Amino acid sequence: VLKTVCWFSVTKYPVTSFEIWKWLLSPDRPYDLYEVISVLKTSNWIQNRLLQKDGFYFLKDGLCIDKKINSRKERFLDSIRKYNKLVKASRYFRLLPGVRAVAAVNTLSWWNTTQDSDIDLFIITKPKTIWSSRFLLVLPFALLGRRPMHHDCETEEHVLDPFCFSFFTTQDAINFEYLKYSKKDYYLSFWCKSIVPIFDKDGSFKKFSEENKWCGVDLPNARYRVSHPLHLVTGSLFLPVQTSITEHIFRSIQRERFPAHIKELANKDSRVVINDDMLKFHQNDRRDFFYSEYKKSIDRYV
Repeated sequence: VLKTVCWFSVTKYPVTSFEIWKWLLSPDRPYDLYEVISVLKTSNWIQNRLLQKDGFYFLKDGLCIDKKINSRKERFLDSIRKYNKLVKASRYFRLLPGVRAVAAVNTLSWWNTTQDSDIDLFIITKPKTIWSSRFLLVLPFALLGRRPMHHDCETEEHVLDPFCFSFFTTQDAINFEYLKYSKKDYYLSFWCKSIVPIFDKDGSFKKFSEENKWCGVDLPNARYRVSHPLHLVTGSLFLPVQTSITEHIFRSIQRERFPAHIKELANKDSRVVINDDMLKFHQNDRRDFFYSEYKKSIDRYV
């Protein structure tokens, strides 16, 4: 229980008793919700290390309790605005035959965004359409100025709720176990199990959950989310603009335009992966940071 709260403390994210049970981190055996609630209410050892208010639990770390709770509520409301924009944008995403499924990820999947947060997306495509899918998804948002600004360009104006297309994979490459930094890459397990499907044309996310059962070792109580009924694809209208014959053209166009730092990091490790089955642009990968801060918290409280 305390290890789980320590993990969420890295982002100052207060959690409920149900969330502690759901995201219980690497338990030594199966625990039910009643056991978790019982420990929270009766264990002096836990109560000496945790605080509780309005149903939220957090570490006794000296930070303002009310500020943490208010921050989570404010971020939840900000996420609602972003989800409304994403659902509207998905009407266009659905038109592309190569795009099979789209999900919200990162802070948006946790309903924990700020005004400065991007709308981070994870896209699954048909095999041999990943380059054209990325090009056709990104192009209109780039033309409309709805893409994230470059952090090294101080002269650009801030873009509110930009769409970040930073992770594409084909249906042939959805087992992510090989992307783990180490055996204890908890961040990747949380990432996989927290994605929020926006739409899924042919059960790609069901296959994704089956391919990534290894996440259950770290998070046995957390189930993969499914698409909301309101997001189900009901029509068959699509733009006949994608074919494997022209895929090499889209590949060449985009490879030429990749920033120098992306080219430098490409395929050296799992931060930036560029090939015909995966386009992953996480140059600011924070997995090492999260695990390091988590270990500091464990050393202090456990």
